[in-house]
Amino acid sequence: MRNKNGFTLIETLMVIVLLGIMGTGLVMYFVGLSSSSQSLVVEATSLAQAKMEEVMALRKSSFNAVVSEAAAALPAPYDGFTRSVEVFCVNEADLDTQSGTMPACADSDIRAKRVDVTISWTGGSAAFTTVITDH
Repeated sequence: MRNKNGFTLIETLMVIVLLGIMGTGLVMYFVGLSSSSQSLVVEATSLAQAKMEEVMALRKSSFNAVVSEAAAALPAPYDGFTRSVEVFCVNEADLDTQSGTMPACADSDIRAKRVDVTISWTGGSAAFTTVITDH
């Protein structure tokens, strides 16, 4: 008489196939979650970089024209994003501190500004920081 204990080969293969199908579904779910948030980060980074390039172009025409901008919602097709620009006049020795006055930088020794461009959306933000000079 045969021993009826244990799994047969067909039962084992069926379990492997079912686990493979369920595993594929879970992987696709998590890939979809990460790619949607990554696209927001990429888009926000592009918007921040574009604004930073505008600031660099403005600096070439007038150093004093580079000033802070209040946080504001961006127009379509960038609904859902908010952009702010903060400009701080800094001494060249203290480029990492928020000091000085705005917008005219009354101290004639101040020849550098730190510019922070921040793009935010529900669930995150992207920020670019640079230092510009009037040289």
